[in-house]
Amino acid sequence: MEVSADVRGDDEVVSDQERPRPQTVSEKLTRLFEVLHPPGGRELSTREVARRVKAQGGSISPSYISELKSGKKTNPSLEQVKWLAAAFGVSAGYFTDDEVADRVDAELDRLAELQQAKPELVELAEMQVALNMRTADLDESDKAALTEMVQAFWRRRKQRRL
Repeated sequence: MEVSADVRGDDEVVSDQERPRPQTVSEKLTRLFEVLHPPGGRELSTREVARRVKAQGGSISPSYISELKSGKKTNPSLEQVKWLAAAFGVSAGYFTDDEVADRVDAELDRLAELQQAKPELVELAEMQVALNMRTADLDESDKAALTEMVQAFWRRRKQRRL
């Protein structure tokens, strides 16, 4: 996805951060395709996403994914939402929960900015975004516990090096 300014007819410039968040399944799926792709690579194809779903034990056809992305189909089952979310490494809550969607969209914005500004950091940024997205639907106490575990790990690792 290109992070740039959009110029409206009246010469008003609108940044990506001011654009409305994706609301429909089609808009959200399109956003995932645009931003979450191999470092320096092109967008995934619907066939590649279908393969990812299949590799995880699910089944969604490339044509159905295409219909969801284009908006021809608008009501996937909860199971299909879970498989699609897993194929992109995001929480299924991205499609069903406004709070989770806001957090995921913020991470997608950050990744898109990094892809544009510092291509050499894209792979690292994508790993960070994937971790953030997988923890996006945790409540605050679970996030605090996870943070403490990671900090304890790094303290132990640092002590071993001394």
